[in-house]
Amino acid sequence: MRILTLLIGLLWGCTSYEKESVITVDTGIQTTDTDTSEPIDSGLDTSAPTVDGNAPVIQNCDAWCEHHTTGDTYWKWTLDCQVTDPDGLENIWNGRFNVLRNNNVVDDGLVACETGTGTCTTSFREDTDNILCAQATTYDFIAWIKDWDQHESAPYSVQGRQQ
Repeated sequence: MRILTLLIGLLWGCTSYEKESVITVDTGIQTTDTDTSEPIDSGLDTSAPTVDGNAPVIQNCDAWCEHHTTGDTYWKWTLDCQVTDPDGLENIWNGRFNVLRNNNVVDDGLVACETGTGTCTTSFREDTDNILCAQATTYDFIAWIKDWDQHESAPYSVQGRQQ
């Protein structure tokens, strides 16, 4: 799934420049081309991704890890976002997220949105996805939210933290 996401990102969101350049994929992953002899011509659309004016807007997100002590004891990550939509909160559907460490995607998943509230959230166990709470600030969470009309928000990035 991650390879497919990267491939799609390269085909849709690749930005390149001449000479020593940085290629940025919409997930935030960067690679550097150090061959300065020739301009890069990938044949891809290099314009910035356009977000539809009818797309949801992520106002803010928080990503934190906490020690869960009710019932089973474990470390749990939560990604929580507040979202608006030009067509109203009832139009917000669901979303997706990536977790990056050192600009590499290390995990991905889905985000569920509560109808009419603008709250979109997901959670997972540290040990399930090997996203370590002791290293919380080394992870960046990128979220995208869609509405029922299939408009997708711009990506929103937030650094992980331990609570």
